[in-house]
Amino acid sequence: LSNKKDTTNENEIYLKFTNGQLNALQHQLKQYQQAMNIKTNNFQGYTISIQERLMTYIEQNLNSSLSKKIEHQVDLIHYDYHIRALKLEYLRHKPNEYQKQLMIHICQSKYEQETSEQEYEFLKQQIAYYNLPSQSFECSTISHHPLIDSIQNLTVQEALKKQFKEVAIQSRITLFNMYLKSTEDQREEYKKKHAANIKKMDASQHTLNQNEKLSSTFVQLINERCNKISERIKCIYKFKSESIPSKS
Repeated sequence: LSNKKDTTNENEIYLKFTNGQLNALQHQLKQYQQAMNIKTNNFQGYTISIQERLMTYIEQNLNSSLSKKIEHQVDLIHYDYHIRALKLEYLRHKPNEYQKQLMIHICQSKYEQETSEQEYEFLKQQIAYYNLPSQSFECSTISHHPLIDSIQNLTVQEALKKQFKEVAIQSRITLFNMYLKSTEDQREEYKKKHAANIKKMDASQHTLNQNEKLSSTFVQLINERCNKISERIKCIYKFKSESIPSKS
């Protein structure tokens, strides 16, 4: 009964927090509307026609981006709720300290493993974008240096521009490779760490040591929580990936 009461209290806290956030946003929206009304009332020549055009522009250009951000935040709240609920369900079965710590370590290593995996893929997408023709050296602001452009001798100017371009391109390639190698190494490190924790969890199902033994219920809850953690991280990086321009 006590555990059920604790779970109910936790859910009420989350519900109260969510409602508080929604009320704060509604209050902020009203403040913006009031501020806008004050500005428009003091704006000479402001008409209903201008207001309609302004609202159309907001709906077409701003609402879409804002709606996506709101939807993303709502998705994350849902994931946070399920991740928290699975932890509470795990604790409801009264795990000992070893079983608690094992769950914490496995879920943490899953978080690190999935984050490093998604970060690696996201970095590759960013590099692919910066390798597009629209992001070439010639299209960058550094391709026209005032000091080089001020050289009167065109032969010397072209030679320096060529050398400057080669150094800039090679530096970018080196930097990209360094970032990619560092991210890949971290990905492999966290992958091995999580695999070791999973191996420990599997061994805990068959051990004769009752203190370290995990029931099938514990294993199922840990796996479900890891899956939700993984889905949450993928959701974050999917949203981040959509911010990368796709056109060349």
